[in-house]
Amino acid sequence: MTREFPLKISSAQQRGVVVKFDAERGFGFIRPDEAAGAADRDVFVHVRNVPGRRALHPGQRVAYHLARTDRGLAAVNVQVETGLLSGLARSLYARFILIGLGSALLLLFGLAAALDRPTSLALWLAMWVVAMSAATYGIYRYDKAMAEARKARVPEAVLHLLSALGGSPGAFAGMRWPTRHKTGKPLFQAIFWLIVAVQLGAAIFWIVSESSF
Repeated sequence: MTREFPLKISSAQQRGVVVKFDAERGFGFIRPDEAAGAADRDVFVHVRNVPGRRALHPGQRVAYHLARTDRGLAAVNVQVETGLLSGLARSLYARFILIGLGSALLLLFGLAAALDRPTSLALWLAMWVVAMSAATYGIYRYDKAMAEARKARVPEAVLHLLSALGGSPGAFAGMRWPTRHKTGKPLFQAIFWLIVAVQLGAAIFWIVSESSF
């Protein structure tokens, strides 16, 4: 197996946004600020060129130098920008969380209105799972489309959070229909099924507790 070695490092520092990063495999892509949305100008980055070998996340702004390797251009000396720019990066998480929760709440209110304001807690919980699952499914399919277009992705932490908040049925469907998504990532799948196991345990505990009264 051959390794890539920087052959020449540019003196000018570049800036851009991480559009994709596979933490398990340790590499991803940075879109330069001057690329203006052109995916064909994305720059390869490997975790070994990040101080502390810390995984990057989609939406993070970074500063870096360009190096010409035996396989083409790559980002080296990668630094995650802090302060205001770091806050802008974190807004990527907030945006998708708000979209997911906002969509689920709108669907929940629509279901409640259609059922003439149900009073049963069990029915409210069921409606929330349906609403949250629909919103989560939509975000999974959006992330799949962004992956195919090599554009800014939905952070995996957001996908897991939406599942944990009740959208795991929608997440399961989003990973399998109409095309596969995230099913080939063992760590992602392990976290997802751990969330499902906790939810099933909580549901069984609640049902048993209710039936004992």
